[in-house]
Amino acid sequence: MLFSRQEIRSWTFPVFGLGCYNIYMIKKEIIINGLKVNYLISPDFNPNQAVVFLPGWKSPADLFCSVMGKISNLLAINLPGWGGSEEPKEDWGLADYSNLVAAVLQRLKVVNPIIIGHSVGGAIAVEYLSSGAEAQKLILLGGAIIRERLGRSQNLFIGAKIFRTLFPFVNKKWRRRLAGKVLSPDYLEAGEMVETYKKLISEDRQVAFYKLQLPIVLIWGKDDVATPYRQAEKLKNLSNQAVLETIPAAGHYAFLDKPEEFKKIIAKYL
Repeated sequence: MLFSRQEIRSWTFPVFGLGCYNIYMIKKEIIINGLKVNYLISPDFNPNQAVVFLPGWKSPADLFCSVMGKISNLLAINLPGWGGSEEPKEDWGLADYSNLVAAVLQRLKVVNPIIIGHSVGGAIAVEYLSSGAEAQKLILLGGAIIRERLGRSQNLFIGAKIFRTLFPFVNKKWRRRLAGKVLSPDYLEAGEMVETYKKLISEDRQVAFYKLQLPIVLIWGKDDVATPYRQAEKLKNLSNQAVLETIPAAGHYAFLDKPEEFKKIIAKYL
């Protein structure tokens, strides 16, 4: 069998946009440097007590909101290129996304928030904080901070490129199913943003993470394939301010795989 039920959940939700409608959040949009960026915001939002969520690659922010339900002061940003926000006109890296986040928070008058970043959203959060921005706390959900250029991750990238070239006629949904554990599903579905994807996966932020001076919470699925659990352990050892919370039998989208366990954990830090 190429993939487990858990991995199907983890990898198909962000691509096909199957987020659940959240009656507790209001969807809005804003224009930043000519780009339309949409976001979800709590009706009772207080910019002085904000919880800011940055989603992973091609993952709509409403997935996280649908799990959290009713939560005060939440701002979930659909980053440019996914979740309905406009694609960047050029190939972006972490610094570009960090600048976008800074501009959104400035426009909405958000100060000293709690920042939650999932996957590459976590890397963007680290980049943002390393630029001198302030936050009460950083919460990383399977944060893509460590980039393993050699070994399995590099093989996934190369394999996906070959697969996409050889099988362009295969339906997008089935390309992902055929790829399973063997290839990189994110690369398969990067589309016109493939160069942005390549830039993002090449940018390691361990040094920036090490220099951060604020409370850090690492929430990781024990069975995470995209950002393996060993990376969480390494990040924990890099920072004496970090605590590690583990969710057994959960993957890269641990908050979807085990929503009740996830909510109990994150409630301790909000």
